[in-house]
Amino acid sequence: MILPKTSLTKIEKGKVEKILENLSLSKFSGYIKVGFKRDELCSAEVLLDGGKIVAAEVIRVRSKTSIYGDEAISAISDLDNSVVEIYVLNADQVKKAIELNKSAFVTERGMMIVERSKIIEKYGIPKPDEKEIEQAITESVGNSELAFEIEKEKVMRKYGITKPSEEEVDYLISNALGDLEAEEIQGAQTAVDFGNLRKEIVDLLYSEIGKPSKKAVSIIESCVSYEDLIKKGAEIDKALRTLIMFIPKDKIDGVITKIEQKIGRKLT
Repeated sequence: MILPKTSLTKIEKGKVEKILENLSLSKFSGYIKVGFKRDELCSAEVLLDGGKIVAAEVIRVRSKTSIYGDEAISAISDLDNSVVEIYVLNADQVKKAIELNKSAFVTERGMMIVERSKIIEKYGIPKPDEKEIEQAITESVGNSELAFEIEKEKVMRKYGITKPSEEEVDYLISNALGDLEAEEIQGAQTAVDFGNLRKEIVDLLYSEIGKPSKKAVSIIESCVSYEDLIKKGAEIDKALRTLIMFIPKDKIDGVITKIEQKIGRKLT
C-alpha cells in the first residue's frame, strides 16, 4: 500500500489477530506491518481508522505480486508468534492513506474473518476437525469426489481452518529430527531470494544510468534484507533524483518506477 512515511511507534510480538483486536478496542488510527514466510517471503500492511480495519495488502517478495483487502486479512489472520511493527497516524494522514489505497479496502466480510475468530476464542467454541467435516459432507453430497472436495474447501474457509504451510511442516520435521537443518535451509533460501532481487536492481541502475548511479547502488548494496531495502527507499529515491541536473527527469522517473515494480511498492 501507499502509506505516509512516519516513525515506528512500537513493536509487539504475538498473534496478529489478537494485536489487531487490541488496536481495534483502543480506537487506534495508523497501520501495522508484519513479515512472514508462507511459500515465500511476504510483507503485510493493515490500515486502521479509529479502530476499524479499512485496508490491507500482502506483498509476496519473490514473485513480486500482492493480494489485497479481504484476501490479505484472511492470509494473516492465523499468524502467531509474529513481530508486528505499529505506526500511529493522525486524522489527515489516515484520510490520505484511505484515498490512495482504495484497491486494498477491507469489506464487512473481511472484518467477519477477525470477528468470527474472536467469538470462537471468547466462548471456547471448538473448530470441527477434518474427520467431522468429511463425515458431514459425505452425508450431505454423497460420494461424489469433486463435490466432496468443493464442499470441504468451503467449510474449512468458513471456520478459518487452514492446511499447514510449508513453513509449519518444516518446523515439525525439524523438531522430530532434533536438529535445525530445515530452518538453516529456509534461512539460506530467503537470503538467496533477496540477493537476487538486490542484484536485479543494481543491474537495472547500471544499464539505465551507468556510473552516475554509484551512490544509489551503494545504498542498495548496503541493504541486508527486503525490510532494510524498504526502510532505505527514501534514501535511494533522493540519491537518484539528485541526478536530474545531469540526466533527464523523465528517465530518472522511469528508473524509479521500474525499481518500485521490482520491489512491489513505492520507494517513498
